[in-house]
Amino acid sequence: MLQRARAALPLTKIRERAFEGAFFSVALIAMAGWVYFITLLLVRLFLWFFS
Repeated sequence: MLQRARAALPLTKIRERAFEGAFFSVALIAMAGWVYFITLLLVRLFLWFFS
């Protein structure tokens, strides 16, 4: 019984880290999307302003 609990402990840590990694990667992709969107808007604004 105790050996099963010890064997399940690393799996729990792996699952927690996998969830954290997935959340971090989704947040990073979302931030990159917002940076791209804002940069695109600024470029369009400058092109409109100087043309």
